[in-house]
Amino acid sequence: MVLVAVAEAGARLWAPPVEEVLFEGREGVLMRSHPTRMWALRPGRVSGFGVRYDVDEQGLRAGALGASPRILTLGDSSIFGHGVSEDGTLHSHLQAALGAHGVTSTVRTVGVPGYSTEQTLLLMDELGWSLEPDLLVIGNLWSDSNVDGFVDAVWLEQLGSLPQRVENALSVSRLWTLLRSKPEEHHLRIGWIRDPDLEGHRRVPLSSYGRNLDRLVREGASRGVGSVFLAPCNAGRLRGEAAQWDVYFDAMDRVAAHHRLPRVDGCSVLQAAGVAEAEAFSDSLHPTSLVNGLYAAALADALVTAGWPAERLVSEAGAFEGDLVDPWWE
Repeated sequence: MVLVAVAEAGARLWAPPVEEVLFEGREGVLMRSHPTRMWALRPGRVSGFGVRYDVDEQGLRAGALGASPRILTLGDSSIFGHGVSEDGTLHSHLQAALGAHGVTSTVRTVGVPGYSTEQTLLLMDELGWSLEPDLLVIGNLWSDSNVDGFVDAVWLEQLGSLPQRVENALSVSRLWTLLRSKPEEHHLRIGWIRDPDLEGHRRVPLSSYGRNLDRLVREGASRGVGSVFLAPCNAGRLRGEAAQWDVYFDAMDRVAAHHRLPRVDGCSVLQAAGVAEAEAFSDSLHPTSLVNGLYAAALADALVTAGWPAERLVSEAGAFEGDLVDPWWE
């Protein structure tokens, strides 16, 4: 026990965290492992891609919800606000856009880079519902449709296994982390959008994606929480190119129609505003502050037109049972 204690103390004093060694000199968003959601943002002050922002102890972009109505934006890096400062994020713009309509609200994001609907459902169960939102802005799509080397449901099932629970318990030890570290196995680079011809798996199969969207809406409805959908845009969609994620947009359309909820199409918003691709995205995927502002204005218009917040947009429909077929993958 004394030898182990001395070795642990030495590892803490002299060995840098494995992540710092692996990612030194790289531009990226560094995550920490999470025992149930696979990964989460590392707490603290973060600098990257030309911006600085704060991450709280829950692994979320720092923010607070005040008096009702309270709104949460759900999704991955495009909803989180990749590469934009706090005042350029979707949630910041949405709060301002609703204010321009005379609706006082507080908005924050629980979007996390790389998160699929599988992870978002867990996040809502573990934290999101306790924030007592009045409305969800559901923007999950890119990560679900992504082709990668893993399937979320399989990874999440493995996290619940006994060996993994033991691993999680021991992970507080720097010595154990150093001994167990295998960068090629334990530090995956989660991509934004992969090559459509890449061999692998859909992270979330299309049928599961539809069920997950439906579950978010109905779980919210059971708590008196309304929902609205945002179908995000990217460079390829803006150019009108067909791609492997088209069927996921169709699934979102069908779930929104089933529950009779508003849906804002990001590409339609940008086309109507005449926004050029070069000023719309910081790369092929992530919206700029300009685009987040346009999304927010369109969402605010859709919500006010639907009578929100007097009309709470709480679905009264039953479960979505549509047949979702993925010809791109099957």
